[in-house]
Amino acid sequence: MPDEALSRHAVWERFIDDLDRAGQAGSAADVEVPPLGPGLASGKRFGDLTRIEIENLSRLANSLGRRADVITVLWQDMERRRKAAAKAAKKEAADKK
Repeated sequence: MPDEALSRHAVWERFIDDLDRAGQAGSAADVEVPPLGPGLASGKRFGDLTRIEIENLSRLANSLGRRADVITVLWQDMERRRKAAAKAAKKEAADKK
């Protein structure tokens, strides 16, 4: 395997490990996307990624021979929690009126 492919694998693995650790600590939202290739939201916070950006990262995972669903599931779980918290805050504000 060329060195570039090896380094992309290593960067991907480190990124997934960082997301996993941050998720276990409470939220992976602040983990930055490392430089993985052009058009892949490098430097953007995981919590700020769009569905399309997640799909692009999933495609990269697939091309690296990694499970593409890992990144998608992490993002969907984070989005579900964020939406539930926003809904609860909105309900609480409405109850105070």
